[in-house]
Amino acid sequence: MSKSNEPEILILSSLYDFSTDLVCLELRRRDVDYLRLNRENLQDFRISLDPLVPNLLVHIEGSTYEIGSRLKSIWFRQPVFLRNTPAEPLSPNEQLERSQWTAFLRGISVFDEVGWLNYPARTYLAESKPYQLYIAAKCGFNVPKTCISNDVQEIKTQFHNLVAIKSLDTVLIHEGSEYLFTYTSVMDTSDISAEISQSVPVTTQMLLKDKVDIRVTIIGHEVYSVKILTSGQGIDGDWRLIPHEYLQFLDFQLSEKLHQMCLKFMQKLGLSYAAIDLIETGESIYFIEVNPTGEWGWLNQNTRPIATTIASWLENPTNHKKVF
Repeated sequence: MSKSNEPEILILSSLYDFSTDLVCLELRRRDVDYLRLNRENLQDFRISLDPLVPNLLVHIEGSTYEIGSRLKSIWFRQPVFLRNTPAEPLSPNEQLERSQWTAFLRGISVFDEVGWLNYPARTYLAESKPYQLYIAAKCGFNVPKTCISNDVQEIKTQFHNLVAIKSLDTVLIHEGSEYLFTYTSVMDTSDISAEISQSVPVTTQMLLKDKVDIRVTIIGHEVYSVKILTSGQGIDGDWRLIPHEYLQFLDFQLSEKLHQMCLKFMQKLGLSYAAIDLIETGESIYFIEVNPTGEWGWLNQNTRPIATTIASWLENPTNHKKVF
């Protein structure tokens, strides 16, 4: 929590977010005033927003914090869409709480003259996979041939033999005590049935063989990139299916052209933070996707001081413009 009643940094996160913990520890070490609000605890506080000034008052355990004229930056550490599907139907009161607090957090957008990591409207658009691919292609990236459809015949017309298939948006579904998450899969188009694809649209892409995955993490103008390997080799299919202890994350220097392309892409999307996934195959590097709220805690180390860089950005926001 902030030592001051008028913190300079506002962090909107989740109670169990390890990456946020790392940044908060760094801000505390620097003696920087910040206020962290976790969405699980919002109903426990008394919070008032004046959208015209704008001004935010937060009463927590006998202390009052005022977010207003001293505010420098906001870290919006969560996706705009709430993707967690409950295992059991929510009560009317739970549905009301979830919808209204989600709307309230979006309402913090009224602080549009401070630095955002990232501004919710920018995150909303950047989370759209089709829009990502469109902007990436405009910025000069190689983008795999892609078809987003629930029409199996069209998919088979566009592609032959093996293709990469993924969900159009991140899928996290609760079934009883189980959490179901979708990963990229490889399938022969002859095995794709109407029952598989007709109920919902899926993303099908040209399969990139003999690949090496590259993760690029960008904060402002700072760029950290790694190649993701196992036993020194690239990984067939989705690397997230490999146990973490068998993965190697090797620092990798992007070419100057690719470096500038990433920064241009960030500018086009209006993002100050992003995790970009690329694939290297042969002599080509392809854009796969970007996550404007992507995880990075597992990459944080001395050669990649991501937590420190985010803390520095929040303390002195750089390369950001007024939203309007």
